[in-house]
Amino acid sequence: MSSVSGLVGELAQAREAVAARLRGVDPADFPALRRAYDAFAQNDPTPKIATESGIVLNGVSCLGLLPENSSGDHAVFWCHGGGFTMGSSKSHRGLASQVAGHAKIGLILPDYRLAPEHRHPAAVEDCLAAFLGMLGEDVKAHNVIIAGDSAGAALAIATLLRLRDIGASMPAGMILLSPWVDLANRGWSHAAKAERDPFLTTKGLNIRAQEYFGGGGTMPILESDLRGLPPAYIQTGEAEILMSDSTALAERLGAAGVPVTLEIWPDMFHVFQARYAMLSQAGQAVERLGQWCAAHVGK
Repeated sequence: MSSVSGLVGELAQAREAVAARLRGVDPADFPALRRAYDAFAQNDPTPKIATESGIVLNGVSCLGLLPENSSGDHAVFWCHGGGFTMGSSKSHRGLASQVAGHAKIGLILPDYRLAPEHRHPAAVEDCLAAFLGMLGEDVKAHNVIIAGDSAGAALAIATLLRLRDIGASMPAGMILLSPWVDLANRGWSHAAKAERDPFLTTKGLNIRAQEYFGGGGTMPILESDLRGLPPAYIQTGEAEILMSDSTALAERLGAAGVPVTLEIWPDMFHVFQARYAMLSQAGQAVERLGQWCAAHVGK
């Protein structure tokens, strides 16, 4: 009974921490939002790191990181989340490096341009450019896993579609955490999970989508031809309004002949994996992500 109560306490603490990260910040003040978003995660623990540096790939600033006892010939290429308007290598260094550490591979984390200053397709163009730049540094695509969380998952898939369409080499797989891929926010879980989601709202997501697209252009992931994409590993929380994005994406990938693994974690919230330091289920999920990466790179 004590272990159950401990898990409940962990979950409550993690939910409150995430819900409070932007509390009191003016939602129209993007510099302040970004500072708060980055600061919330800046002290997240990382594995022991052998090397770390800022690098530029095809004009895109990126964080390059290699955990100790890891292969520099293999990497996870991480498209960070943040609703297209926030997030950076600072906000996602901890989570992404933990996955890389469990996989014993390197990490490339691009700082793509953010909305509303830079609207669609700027972020996709930057992720594509950085990925191609990484391949130009003699990293082989079959030694790479592309990853993304939330809006970053949409960017990861959009990057893959661009790579496929230009005939470029494809990575070995993709990992997608709480993917936000129905950017019109039409999924059934928006209503079904609204009372359980600790911080996402449909209204808020609609605002972020408007800030990114600005009334022009779309990124219709679920309506795209997904054939030819690499194997996918999707993790989502059962208590988030974007849960139906994951189930719809898994169905569309499966219909396109893409091997897909979907995990729905009971009671978990949006990108719960980022709270690996305080939530045991998050730590378990991150370890599974690393194991999946290790099993797929270099095949």
